[in-house]
Formats: sequence, C-alpha cells, structure tokens
Amino acid sequence: MPSADIAVVSILSTMKLLFKMDGVTHVASVELWVLMTTLLLVVRFLLDCFGPWHTDRAMSTTIQVIEMLNYSMVHYTMGLMQLSAKRVNDYFQVWAVLLVTLQHSVKTGRLYQRSKQIPLLDLMSSFWAANLLRMQTFFLLRIPLWMIWALNATRIIAYFASSDGAQTINQENTRLVSDYMRYEHTLGPSPSCDATASDNGISTQSYKYLVYGEDKVLHDSQRGRRTASAQYRIRLDTDNKKLVTLDKIWNVDAGSSGLLGGSNDAGNRLKDVCLSFAMYKLLRRRFYNLPIHEASLKKTRQLVFGYILQEKRDNYERAFRIMEVELSFLQDLFYSKHSAMFADGFPYRRMLMSLSLVAATGYLVYPVRHIPERMDQADKNIITHGVIVTRIIVGLIIAKELSEVYLYVFSQWNKVLMICMYVKHRCWRNLIVEAVMRTMFWFIRGKWDQRIFQYNLLISDSHRWNKFHRIFRLAKFPRRMKLEPEVKTAIFESFKGLQHPERKLETYLLNAFGSNEALMQQLRRANGPESKESLMQQLTGANDTHSILVWHIATCLCEIHTSDEAKKPKVRWLQNRLLAKKSTTPEDVWPHYLTAVSLSNYCAYLLTIALVPDNGIVVRKVLHAVRCEIYHATGRSASHSQSMQNVYRKLIEIATKPSKESKQEVPSGMGNVVEQVAPESSVIQGEALRVQMANDEENPDTTGGDATDSSIPTTNRDDTIVGNDDIHNSITQMGAKLGKQLIDAYKEDRVGLWRDLAVFWTSFLLHLAASTRAAKHKTRLAGNRELITQLWILLSHAGFLGNVRHGQTILDPEDLDDVDPLR
Repeated sequence: MPSADIAVVSILSTMKLLFKMDGVTHVASVELWVLMTTLLLVVRFLLDCFGPWHTDRAMSTTIQVIEMLNYSMVHYTMGLMQLSAKRVNDYFQVWAVLLVTLQHSVKTGRLYQRSKQIPLLDLMSSFWAANLLRMQTFFLLRIPLWMIWALNATRIIAYFASSDGAQTINQENTRLVSDYMRYEHTLGPSPSCDATASDNGISTQSYKYLVYGEDKVLHDSQRGRRTASAQYRIRLDTDNKKLVTLDKIWNVDAGSSGLLGGSNDAGNRLKDVCLSFAMYKLLRRRFYNLPIHEASLKKTRQLVFGYILQEKRDNYERAFRIMEVELSFLQDLFYSKHSAMFADGFPYRRMLMSLSLVAATGYLVYPVRHIPERMDQADKNIITHGVIVTRIIVGLIIAKELSEVYLYVFSQWNKVLMICMYVKHRCWRNLIVEAVMRTMFWFIRGKWDQRIFQYNLLISDSHRWNKFHRIFRLAKFPRRMKLEPEVKTAIFESFKGLQHPERKLETYLLNAFGSNEALMQQLRRANGPESKESLMQQLTGANDTHSILVWHIATCLCEIHTSDEAKKPKVRWLQNRLLAKKSTTPEDVWPHYLTAVSLSNYCAYLLTIALVPDNGIVVRKVLHAVRCEIYHATGRSASHSQSMQNVYRKLIEIATKPSKESKQEVPSGMGNVVEQVAPESSVIQGEALRVQMANDEENPDTTGGDATDSSIPTTNRDDTIVGNDDIHNSITQMGAKLGKQLIDAYKEDRVGLWRDLAVFWTSFLLHLAASTRAAKHKTRLAGNRELITQLWILLSHAGFLGNVRHGQTILDPEDLDDVDPLR
C-alpha cells in the first residue's frame, strides 16, 4: 500500500478512536464537526493576519471559498445539534454560542468590504444560537452564555452601523482638509508658538497642517459668513485648544517636555509620526480627486527638501521612516478596520466589549466541567472530549480578542492620538504619564523591512512560465534584497537634484548621459540635430514598458561584460540577484554597480506586477513576449546547460545583426538603436499599446490574462512567437544593441559606465513613480510595501505630481461618493 494511503488510513483510524459516530444521524459526530469548523475559522483568521491578499488572485479566491465554507459548516453543525439528540444538551448550547462568536471575531479585514449581506448572515447565525440557548440550561451556564450572545449581537449591529458612519466621517474630513489647505498658507503664527523656533532650517510655526480635532473645531468655530455668491465660507480657528496642528506639536514646551522636548525625542521620532499622519490626510485627496492647493507653494517643497531629506548622515532614514508610517495609515484606510475604528477617536466601546467578552468567555471554563455530570445516559450521541474541545474554542476566542485589543492599543493611530492628547492637556505632562507613553511607544514598530524584489529577465525560464503561468506568477520567483545604504543615498540624491530647474522627472536620459558629449552626439545624429522629440521616446518607442525592458537588457549585458564571475555559472542554477560580489568588484565601482543593477532588477520586477504607468494587460503580454524572445534567441530552448557567457555571446551576435528594414549599412554608434525604435515589424507596436492604454485608462489594475489583442504577439505550444520567426527589430535586439553601444562607448571606464547607469536608473525610477496613477498604487497597498509607492508619496508632497490628477476637480458630494475609496 502506498505511503499516502497508509497515512490517510491512519488519520481516519485515529479520528474514529477519538470521536464516536453519531448514534442518531449515523454520520460524523457533532463534536468532530465543531472541532473542524473551529480549525477552519482559525485558518481564516491566520490568513487575514498575514494579508491582505487583494492583489493575489489565488489567495483571494481561497479566502472567499473558506469564508463560504465557514458559514456552511457553522450552519450545518448547528442543524446537526438539533437532530443528534432528543433534547439539546448543554455542550451543544455552549458550542453554538461560541461558534457564532468566533465566526464574527475572525474577521480582521475591512468591515463588510464585499457585501453588506455579511452582517445579516452573522445575525442569522446568532439568532439560531439563541434558539438553541433558550431551550434549557443550568444556572451557571445561562448567565455567561446569554452575556456572550448579547455582546456578539451588539458588536455585529454596531459594526454594521460604524462602517457607514466611518465612511461618512472620512469623506467629510477629507473634504474639510482640502478646503483648509486652500488658505493654510495665509495663516500667521499662533500666539502660543515661539516665532524664532526652527528645526533643521524649517520654521515650524509656518506649517499648520491638520493633525487632530478639526471635526470638533468645525462645530465650535465660525458658522460661516454669507457671501455675495450665496455660499458659506468656513475657516477653522487654529487657536482653538481642541485643534492640534503640526506647529503646536513642534512647539509644545520646547526643551522642557519630558516626552517631545530636546533629547527626550531623539531624531524627532515621535513628532515625525504626527507629521506622517498630517501628510497622510493630505495624500488622501489624490484618491478622491480633490484639488491639491499647496502643490505649487515653495513651503511645500521646503518641508520635503529642507527637513525630510535634510539628514544625509543617517542614509536618509528619516525619509523612509516618515513614508513608512504614512503608508501604514494609507493601507489601513483601504484594507483594515483601524481607519474605521479610529474615525471618531479611540474605540473605547469596541475595546470594552472585547474585554467583557474575554471575561464572560473565560468564565465558561469553570461551569463546563460540570456538564458531563448532567449528560443524559440514554442519549445515543456520546460526547467523548467535550470539555477539551470547549476549552480549545474558549482559548482561541480569548486569544483573538486580546490580540485585537493589542492591535488597537499599540497601533500608530493610538500613538498619534496619545501625542495629540499630550499636546492638548497639560495634565498629561508629568513623569508618570510620560513614562507610560514611552513604554507603550516602544512596542509600536514599523512593518517595512526595507527590502526590494529582484527579477533578472535573462535568467528567467520562459518554458516553465508558458506551461504554469496560471499557477505560479513567476517561473523563478523574485528574491528580495536589502536596500543598501548606497542605493538609498543614490535615490535621494537624485531626488534632491530635482530642486534644480534644469533637472526634471522627464529628463532622466540627459541627467545620466548629458555629460558624455561623444555619446550624446551619436544620439543627436540619429534622427538629425533638429529633432524635437525626447531622446528617451526615440530610444524606446515612447512607452515606459519598452523603456524598462530595453534598458534592463542593456544593463544585464553590461553586468555580464564587466564581471568575470558572472560569465561562468549556468543559467538554470542562477537566482534573481546581483551576479557580481562586493569582494570581487573594485571599491570605486561597487556603489554604482549595486545601485544600477538592483534598481534595474527592481524595475523588471515591477513589470511582473504591472505597477508601471502602462495598462496591466499590455504590460504582462509584452513581458511574456520578450521573455519568450530571449529564451529562444539565446538558445536556451535547445540546451538547458547554457552559461551566462553563452547568453552574452548570443546577445552580442543579435546586436550586430542589421535590421531587415535597413537599406544601407548601419553605422556604428548608439544612435543605431534609435533607427529601430518602432518599425512596422516590431514585436509590440507602440501605437497599439497607446490605444490599448487609452481604452483601459479607467481600469488601472486590469490583469486579465485571457484578454487578447491582434497587435500583441502570442506563443504557440513550442513557445515560439507567432508571426515573428526572427529577432530582427525586436525589443530584445534593441536592448542588446543598446548594451553593446554602452560597452563600446565606455570601453574600460567601468566607473563611468556604472556611475551613469546608476544615475539613469535612480532618475528613471522617480519618473515611473510619478507617472503611475494613484489608483494603481492603491491596488498594491494590499501587498508588500513597495519602494516605488513610497517615492510616489514623497513626490506628491514635494509638489511634483501637480494639483489634481488628470486636471479634474470633484466638488459635488454625490460625485465624491462615486470615487470613495472606502467602498
């Protein structure tokens, strides 16, 4: 008998020994069904803890299936309780109440995100449990069971109401912040602020960004004045003690505060949490299409360049810390209950109900042990492990409720709330309260480990991809690498360079290679010196997906050329990582090489998740087509033992092939690539991509793998590209030609080559971040926190993304509901 069959038989035999068959229904006992339902509910909870999984179709579908199974199993089990005995015994009553309580408690995601029928189903389960509970039970069980049932039913109803209430509060608050920022720059310093106070060159009293209390001040401040246009203009009173603004936090008893003053807040870590929260409130407007009034103000950029990016000695850790916390607030807004729970202050009632439920559920451990004495001996349904099963469920509910209390108390939301209370109320400024707050804040840590994914297009296995792409996202899964200090410094140095008028987001090519006159001369000669098109558009077909692929292939070619150790390994054994090591790379080359290659691989990874400006369907089809091109062009379809030296030699041969469309010999120089940008026989025509993107502009997260387009190549069963039997005029050839031209242009100047490539990739990554729409960044908030999204946040606060996305301004509340991100 096979080992698998033996294992199954052993499990079934063990279950038969532990759980007797039901003597009435002659099926698995209620006891076994209760345990199985409980375990499935726990699995649901654990999956949510490691989620959200909205961007992973397989996991999202799995969770939906588990959720449906949970409801079915809970209802089936309670129905079985009524059929399995002449009268409902005490175990069944306890289990029914505990199961419906656990069924509702395991939901850690957003409140009723998919359907508002969910609370109705929870209430139906709760009423069914009440029907079982009302029949009979002894006194020691009656009170705690009814208390648990009442607390659970109250929570279901309260959550149903709070989801709509929180949605309304967040909408109104976002609109209030938008209106406030219209005149924030005109407000003078508060009387309570030190007019000479500054922090790292930033005059703190000039930033009155809203942190907390604006909704309360709105009701106490001026009710508005009737204007000639018959509209009300409401202005918040920033001197109101209920309102906490950024300047008040920076100026609270400066130098004497035991929590925020001087050395007590090393590096302004606590103040920066409030800064992240204030910036989060400003950033929400981009998802509502509300105007960004302060985008063009000098003080807006000064906050980013003069404070957030001011500290270079710590490798810009402050910038990552501020963006990470802000990103956590943004993620909670869309994919967790924290935003809804803290919409109207700290959720005291929620926490009180959780603690009451813990107390009532914990008490059940005592009376449950008396149930076996009350069992009817004539009952054919024999309960063998009732006490143990009950205690397991009780323990799980207690652990779940305490973990939720922990998440609320030790969250960034509560951290901001406590600091604001500290600023508002002088009675909080004593040694005991400050010591308690410091202890609590110690448990609140960031979640981003500062790692980025790596994906190398040359070592991917297109053959396995074509067969199993519906099961596995990547043939060779992306690896994560630590974002090294050299890379962080290079990114933010490039970011700070945007302060200069001559450096812009769209001039990344000139930023990198503008100092190389010989190279630029060749580029200018491509289409003539009078050409007014950008060099990057000429080189890559005016498409960011093309740009990434061409430059990634070129960078990989340069990596193999300049590293002897990268040529030896077999492709099949390589992982998605840097091919060279620090120990074998010259010290003056390593920082530039590390930056260029790691960001090149990261941008290639962004194509696999379609987090780029282009349409998701097109991005995935282009990526798949190019991977197939490389797979066959480098000879890996014929031999699986290819080394990187063989891949390099094949690509160089491809680069030296003249185009079929060429009528004369192609001259040497980097400009040759420009002539082959988008010929009619190109693998992916740029115009078709632009049409496709225009059609799907309002659906940025479209990832349907079954969509087809006549202009997009497909592959046959042998993984060859239909209609493109050669490599001429392909993206692979363009990338190979560009790589060869870079190698020829720099020759032995390895430092210059990698320095300029590092500048290119840092500048290009900033361009990608700014060009990718807010809706696309939103869809990826459910997964890993991406570096590109954090850069997008910083670019937004620095005013580089403009006033309003697509130039639209939504002023009608009904229109605001249509784009509400809370739905």
